[in-house]
Amino acid sequence: MKNDQQKALDKIKKCLKLSGSSNANEAATALRQAQALMEKYNVDYTDVLAAECGHATIPSSVKAKPTAWESYLANKAAQAFSCKFLLTSSIFDKKANWKFIGVGSSPELAAYAFNVLFRQVKRDRAEYIKTTLKRCKAANKTKRADLFCEAWVYLAGEKIAAIAPSKDAQLAITAYMQKHHSKAGEFAPRQPKKTNSQSSYADSHAGINAGKSAVLNRGMTGTAAATALEHQQ
Repeated sequence: MKNDQQKALDKIKKCLKLSGSSNANEAATALRQAQALMEKYNVDYTDVLAAECGHATIPSSVKAKPTAWESYLANKAAQAFSCKFLLTSSIFDKKANWKFIGVGSSPELAAYAFNVLFRQVKRDRAEYIKTTLKRCKAANKTKRADLFCEAWVYLAGEKIAAIAPSKDAQLAITAYMQKHHSKAGEFAPRQPKKTNSQSSYADSHAGINAGKSAVLNRGMTGTAAATALEHQQ
């Protein structure tokens, strides 16, 4: 159930929309109503903008510091749907969460895209370890598998057609970040230790080949976006 301030924000947004009416009297009345509500509920324009945004979260694979390839995948999913992304965690979470912030259904679509591709890369990673890296020592196996995944997500991520964010969406996201995540900072993902060995090139090449098979199909039905990510065998 919505609280009083949220209800007020909804009314304010409607009034501000009406304030753009071609009818001068209607526009003036709507603007006065919006200003009165903003004063009554102690909200400003930043609050109104931030209310346009929503968020969707999905668990990461780690408690604190994800790999570079997982971070890159989250970034590409966010870009494709005009979202901002954060890595959030609390003492109660077993794992950190990826949080996608955007307007309308964009956060849910970004989280869905990330989740489906992430499941695919983990599946291909496990298969690569099983078939190609099974005789490697544990430490080397992880490093080489990370190189495989890095190449995989680069190819798969590039296939997510980036949609240029609208000015309105960016204003709303900026306001949301200012209101809810003003102290959010950058984080440094874990980078794989790269070498110039033949095996490193082989791992990257295998990841590129595997990543080529990830595709994104987007369809619009009315106002709802139907998104399907599939892995072609």
